[in-house]
Amino acid sequence: MKHKLLKMFFWLLLPAFSFAQSEVADTDYRNFPIIVSLQFHNFALPFHDLGSNFMHVGIALGTEVSFNGKQNWVQQFQAGYYLNKEMGNGFFTYTQTVFRPTVFSNFYPEIKAGIGWQRTFHPVDAYKFEDGSYVPTPGGKSQLIVPLGVSVGYNKYSEQTYLSPFVSFQVVPSLFYNDGIPLSFYSLFQVGTRIHLKY
Repeated sequence: MKHKLLKMFFWLLLPAFSFAQSEVADTDYRNFPIIVSLQFHNFALPFHDLGSNFMHVGIALGTEVSFNGKQNWVQQFQAGYYLNKEMGNGFFTYTQTVFRPTVFSNFYPEIKAGIGWQRTFHPVDAYKFEDGSYVPTPGGKSQLIVPLGVSVGYNKYSEQTYLSPFVSFQVVPSLFYNDGIPLSFYSLFQVGTRIHLKY
């Protein structure tokens, strides 16, 4: 099922190449595109058991604004939700500063780093010891996250509405998972597109 979802998302990204009309990706830019991505979230050490990165599916929405009127320096804002039966489903929101130079024929690499917040919900009923007995613990656990990512993508500017597809991998250090594990790591694999609307 997950492989079918990924394949379907790639097919949805293909029209991006037919919308492109301009030749200079770095000099023409419109702020506040809609960023939508299909993603896979995993609780694991960086680059360990990479196959497990595709086990827990999620979605994210966001936008970005340029520092200089070009696409090469931007600030992104994203929020997403993922499913994880083992560790618990979760919600996250973060902001990242992004360096995105165009290197060849409208293709670009991307380096990004930021900070955010994540709420992980309990996968099963949880209890804590209080006043001599165990009582239910509501909600989940909040964590400070520091997403660090690399991406590759394609951006060819058009005066019309156009798409800019990308693939991204992020290592996400997380603080305050619990008292016994003050620092933990997540990985985040994303396939998505920026939708630059015609205003």
